[in-house]
Amino acid sequence: MLINQGSAARLDDATPWNDLYEQAAEKQNDLVSEVRTAVEYGMHDPVHSVEMACTAAETAAATVQALSSPWALYTPQDAATIASALFVQLQHSADALAELQRSVGRIIERGEAELVAPAGAEQPANLSDALETLRSLSDTIHGLVIRHASTTVRALDAAPGSAPVPADAHQTVVAIAALLAEQHEGEVTLNTRHAVGDYDPENDEWFGCGCDVTILADGEEYNFHRGDSEWSLTRASDGLETPSGGTVYSSWETLSTTLKTAHPQQLASDILKVLAADRDVQQGVGGRLRVVAADRD
Repeated sequence: MLINQGSAARLDDATPWNDLYEQAAEKQNDLVSEVRTAVEYGMHDPVHSVEMACTAAETAAATVQALSSPWALYTPQDAATIASALFVQLQHSADALAELQRSVGRIIERGEAELVAPAGAEQPANLSDALETLRSLSDTIHGLVIRHASTTVRALDAAPGSAPVPADAHQTVVAIAALLAEQHEGEVTLNTRHAVGDYDPENDEWFGCGCDVTILADGEEYNFHRGDSEWSLTRASDGLETPSGGTVYSSWETLSTTLKTAHPQQLASDILKVLAADRDVQQGVGGRLRVVAADRD
């Protein structure tokens, strides 16, 4: 049975809005772990300050890129977790602006910079104006978080969700077979390779349950399956028979996500794009489509 057929709210009145961020950050995440290790090791020198500020800037830009994907989020609850993290980021950014103001103040106190009087109304801004701006921005950002963070995160967390999110790799394969049967004109066959209850999603070693889907389209037979942490689509015509009677493939289409519990429509859409591209090749239009993997699970 697919999960998330309704609201999956996780925040009650007693749970703070930033709890979603804290829960997500505690999960295995190599990037978060590296930053936390650096903090535990200690940061006291200018090189550490520059490195962390640049890392924060790169991370913010990467978040924009990640969210730009059509499949960046599956459910309102995913969005609630992102909102929780982004509001925490805003809080820390505001604190960093305030600390920058104080750090520049310490430079001035040591006599390594001069603090002139604030510029007049028609004069260019100077260091005094810049420091006041940093303080003002910090206060403004904190005020924004206080006013909007809890409401935004809780509204997203409580929003009804209906995305057919599978609970494991087997459910993903079954759901995709059902979607293709609805959305593809050719024959679609779900090939079950194990008995009910025999698949242990915790010990599949990134190869899934072993089940696959056969798709017939325009005289070609395709096979959708999971292997080596990837969702792939092979063409029967690309297979090479071995002396032992088996078949090996030197080429295949790698689909756009490797998540075992990916949104079934995301993978079904990838498959249909490959079928359409191959049809165009047969008709003399364009070339074969290769969908490049981007996410890891």
